[in-house]
Amino acid sequence: MRYPLVDSRPQAASPTIGSGLETAARAPEAVSYSTEAAPVTAPAVTESASAERTGARSAAWWRSASWWRLSRELLIVGAFCAVYELLRTDMVQDGAEAGRHALDIVRLETGINLFHEESIQAAFLRVPDLVRSFNLYYGATHFVVPVAALVWLALRHPDRYPRARNLLATVTGIGFICFWLFPVAPPRLLPARFGIIDTLVTLGKSGHFTTVLINSAGDVYAAMPSLHVAWALWSTVALYPVVRHRVLRVLLVAYPALTTLVVVTTGNHFFFDAAAGAILVCVAWVLVTYVPSRLATLARTTGLAPMRHRAEHH
Repeated sequence: MRYPLVDSRPQAASPTIGSGLETAARAPEAVSYSTEAAPVTAPAVTESASAERTGARSAAWWRSASWWRLSRELLIVGAFCAVYELLRTDMVQDGAEAGRHALDIVRLETGINLFHEESIQAAFLRVPDLVRSFNLYYGATHFVVPVAALVWLALRHPDRYPRARNLLATVTGIGFICFWLFPVAPPRLLPARFGIIDTLVTLGKSGHFTTVLINSAGDVYAAMPSLHVAWALWSTVALYPVVRHRVLRVLLVAYPALTTLVVVTTGNHFFFDAAAGAILVCVAWVLVTYVPSRLATLARTTGLAPMRHRAEHH
């Protein structure tokens, strides 16, 4: 019987098949390299996109605001200035009544052991240069800080600007009503027996500009509530949620307390005035934040009630 001859020598693998297997084996490695490289560039892209969105949102707000929004804001400011001028010149310049109310506050503070304005002022008068710096602080920060806060919110956090603006307007409006109904002379205008002086006048010319401004454009008998303290606390309430730097947050928390110390030391406000200013901000916050949300909830509830009633009948 013949058997077929079989070549027992090992045959070389086909180059085509071998290269295909090697290519298939290497393919997953190429995919894995591309997936590992992606997370390295992802954070930079995300941060850049976030910054671009923030800038675009701010720019879009200003484009949509344009001149009509700016005009509206200026009209609001002008209206408050006109009301304040009316109060200052025609409605609350009764010095005798304001003086009586100031003495009532003295009696009230004495009854609760809070009348220490004279002793605090006397302690700081031992360092005249420090009191001069208080004079400058009193005149410089009252308007500059709130205006800077509003501008910064409008540019960087336009979504928070309307509520902050409304809160400041409510605080100021209620303050004007208090000045009209209950004018109060500042401690510096109390009789000499109380020992409280006007540091803006007494200590050289450090507070000369502020003195001229108060006498020419200010309401001398608008001590209660203290809008200095109220606006300082408003600045803290408006800016603290959006400020991330720890030092700035500490300064914001200290700002109302420092303002209280300054207005008392300079003889411009009682402690009672400062407390009234803080309470005023709390009341205004409730009116601006809590009341509208409750009214909106009530409106939704009453609006859905007829729909339910019709659905039940159908």
